[in-house]
Amino acid sequence: MKRFGFAIFLFLMTACSKNELPYEVLIQNAQNESIYLELARDESTGNKKVAIIQHGLASNMEHPAVQTAKKAFLDKGYLVITFDSRYSLGKSGRNVADVRLSTFKNDLETVINWIKTQKFYDGSVTLAGHSLGGASILQYAAENPALVRDVIAITPVVSGNRWEKSCMDNMPDFCKDWKKNGIYHYQTAIIPYAVVEESKTYDALKLAENIKAKVLLITTSDDNIIAPRDVKDLYRTLGSNKALSVVSGGGHNFTTERSRTELYDSIIQFIE
Repeated sequence: MKRFGFAIFLFLMTACSKNELPYEVLIQNAQNESIYLELARDESTGNKKVAIIQHGLASNMEHPAVQTAKKAFLDKGYLVITFDSRYSLGKSGRNVADVRLSTFKNDLETVINWIKTQKFYDGSVTLAGHSLGGASILQYAAENPALVRDVIAITPVVSGNRWEKSCMDNMPDFCKDWKKNGIYHYQTAIIPYAVVEESKTYDALKLAENIKAKVLLITTSDDNIIAPRDVKDLYRTLGSNKALSVVSGGGHNFTTERSRTELYDSIIQFIE
C-alpha cells in the first residue's frame, strides 16, 4: 500500500449504511497529490461488479456522457466509481495547462491501485471513459489485460495523430490557431496544444492486439472532434469480443436528450 502512496485517505462524508463504503473520498497518488472520487451503488441487485468511469479533457465527472454511463451501471447494480482527474475542471483541481494523456493514465492507475486495497475489490474492473478518458482506459486495458473485464470507450481519442487530423479537417480555423498559439481558452482554463502533441505517441490500433477485455466502442454520427471513421477503424482492428454503437447526433459531448438515451441503451445492452 505504501508504494502506491495510499497510506492516508480522507473520508469526506459518512459511510453508506449497508456496506460501509464512503460516498466521497479523497485519495493521494505517490506524489501526495489529491484525487477526488465518488462511489455509488444500488444494493437491490446484489451485483458485486465494479465500474470506473473517467471523463475527458477540460471536463469533470459531471459531464453528460459520464453521468449517463453512471446511471446505466447503477441500474445494473454495479459499484460505480467516478473521479475528477488532476489538471481538469473538477474537484481534484490543478493547473489544466499541465494536462496530458499521461497524467490521465496516471490518475486512472492511482484510482485502480486504491481500489485494490478495498474490501469490495473482486480482482477485476470494468472501465469506461469519454474522449481523452477513453484513450486512458484503452491504454490501461492493453497494459493490464488480466485485470480489466470490460471496456466501454465513448467517443475515444483513437490516436494523437488522428485526433489532430480530425480537428484540422472539421474545425480548421480553430485548430490551426490552437496549434499556432499553443493554447486556447475554455471557461476558466487554458487548454494546451501540448496535450495533442504528447498523445501522438499513443495509437490504440497498435495496442488492440493486447486488449483482451470485451470492448464496446461508441461514436456519434456527427462527432467533429474524434472522427467516427477512426472509431470504426479501431473496431475493425480489435479482436472478436467487441461491439460498436453509432449514436444518432449529439456530437462529441452528447448534447441532446436523444443521444444520451441512445448512449444509455448501448451500455445497458452491452453489460447485460
